[in-house]
Amino acid sequence: MKKILVVLLILVGALAFSADKAPTSGEVSIFAWLPDNPDIVVNWANKFMEKNPGIKVNYQMMTGQSLIENMQPRLASGKMPDVFSNELDPFSKSMVTQGKIADLGDTKAWGEMVPAMQAAWTFEGTKYGISGGVCTTLFFYNMDYFKKAGITKLPKNWTEFLAMCEKLKAAGIVPLVWYGGFPNMLSNGPLSWGLANDVMPREPDVLKNLFNTKYDFEKNPGWKAMYDKMDILAKKGYLMKGFTSTDYNQGQDFFNAGDAAMIFAGTWQAAYLIDKGKFQTGLFLPPWNDAGKDLAVVNASETGWSVGKSGNEKLGKMLLDSMFFENWAIYQNPRGCVTPFKTAKTDILNPKLGPVMAELNKYPKFADLHARLVPSPLIGESIKTAQSLYIDMTPKDVLVALTKAQNDWFATK
Repeated sequence: MKKILVVLLILVGALAFSADKAPTSGEVSIFAWLPDNPDIVVNWANKFMEKNPGIKVNYQMMTGQSLIENMQPRLASGKMPDVFSNELDPFSKSMVTQGKIADLGDTKAWGEMVPAMQAAWTFEGTKYGISGGVCTTLFFYNMDYFKKAGITKLPKNWTEFLAMCEKLKAAGIVPLVWYGGFPNMLSNGPLSWGLANDVMPREPDVLKNLFNTKYDFEKNPGWKAMYDKMDILAKKGYLMKGFTSTDYNQGQDFFNAGDAAMIFAGTWQAAYLIDKGKFQTGLFLPPWNDAGKDLAVVNASETGWSVGKSGNEKLGKMLLDSMFFENWAIYQNPRGCVTPFKTAKTDILNPKLGPVMAELNKYPKFADLHARLVPSPLIGESIKTAQSLYIDMTPKDVLVALTKAQNDWFATK
């Protein structure tokens, strides 16, 4: 009898060991939102397959204008990718609620993240994502053009910013590159800083109200102020020609070629914008606050990465750890982004980016990116109307359209 028990214990132990052992064969997929550098995914896949020759990595790049439009069909069909780019917006959190995303608390990458990023990527108790970096949107500027225009002091509020743009224009320099053809940057840039400085101070419960009541965008004057600021830049001639169709890469190219003095861009673009033209590049926080008002900043996590509940979670987590715990440098070095991890021995951070991020962290009032704060149906409408503002809509038209979109959505709750 004792011999039988010993044999059984040995078998149970062997089975447990086998269950915990990392897979050595199979296939795993990556579905990536990386419009700035798709080669990163290729390099991640190759590195993983070198170490795990029995496992094949299949990868596909997301296309279009947003992560949501790529993930919605997969969520609806129940075919979740193994590893995929993910966000902190309501749609992404709804995938957690529906039980479609694996908990990453047992990964090495999760354990290495700083507490603030762990908190950001926890929802309903699920540790659902690994941050792609701590981020914000900034103004990158051509220091030669500022000197030519006689600008010796960076603006600290909206009035000073407009005056600076006027000086640049008067000197024959186009003030701003603007992403009219890539509306995500309109959302991450002026809409995010406008929400933080124009909308939220006038209505502290605005985010709760958007989710919990029918909402009239014309009742809070901050919404019109936000769109007025975007509108006035075009009306005063501060944006480069053809800006309504400028896409992500074109915007970077225009700035680096010296076609405009400034570009409103994400810290995730730092490696492609800082000192990449024939001029020195400076950076400053967007002065979206009105004169006499304190600046509220945008301080957030970059797009992150999750593991879908696809039945292949073990391989998905192995790949995720390879990407972010073992090979973070593959992602960080070409992008120059700010690490979300406790240690950053392999990071290459531009010395000009560090000081402005340190300044950002001094501000007590901050908000996340716009698209993560509003109900999912409003994101698409916000992006569409932000573009239409420069074509066939006024700020008032935008508010009417947003009110209809929010009320239509709320009626279905």
